[in-house]
Amino acid sequence: MKKLTTQLRFDGRRLVLRNTSFIFFSLLMPVMFYILFTKVMVVTNNSAEMRIFSLNYMGSMIVYSILITSLMNIATFLMRDREQGFLMFLKMSDRGLFDYYISMGLWSVTMSMISVVILGGVAVLVNGVSLGLTQWGALGLMVLIGQLPLLLLGMALSFIKRQETLGVVCNLITFPAAIVSGLWWPIGLLPKWLQVIGEKLPTYFLNDVISSITNHAKLKLVDFVGIGIWTIILLAVTLLIIKISQRRGIFADVQA
Repeated sequence: MKKLTTQLRFDGRRLVLRNTSFIFFSLLMPVMFYILFTKVMVVTNNSAEMRIFSLNYMGSMIVYSILITSLMNIATFLMRDREQGFLMFLKMSDRGLFDYYISMGLWSVTMSMISVVILGGVAVLVNGVSLGLTQWGALGLMVLIGQLPLLLLGMALSFIKRQETLGVVCNLITFPAAIVSGLWWPIGLLPKWLQVIGEKLPTYFLNDVISSITNHAKLKLVDFVGIGIWTIILLAVTLLIIKISQRRGIFADVQA
């Protein structure tokens, strides 16, 4: 337990407290987008419509924050730790790799919950968004479940060898996915063919579930099925990449 506590402290400092990328891109940028689109670039004076939009955009920015965290933070740290020999160091020491992976998993969840708290707090303070305790609980639970395919995608991308290439690939996935799945503006404003693509992405499914929760709407089975399918597919892809990497000696650290 002491080893896990030490690892949690170490990862907490580098993943959250000293990670300017997480603080700016995963927290401040979504907050700025939220304030910009709900308080500055207001397109209607109808209070009922603005209330719904404020709720929906809060959910969109939470998903956007999780997307950035998974692809631009977790993926980068996993890649660096492997390429810089940190995993090999842990494996050869008495600390081992088990506590490392537990710590990374717990901090991934914590970073997502921080996004919910920060963006939820801003929505309440800036726009007077009001949700019941059950709704907040359901939202948090759905974030924990819905982030799985995004974290798996980040893990798969972490096997890209060069940090510069990883950064380019993450950018090419993150921003188009945010636009096409309707995180930046309503998906209905996009061309029909883009809507068809966007409605098949895990970010869309998670955002749609959150929207249903915050608006007291009926949850859609298709959203849960979509998240489940993406989780299974990306888990299979990640395991395949790990297996191939082990054979090539790229990821020998994970072997006991």
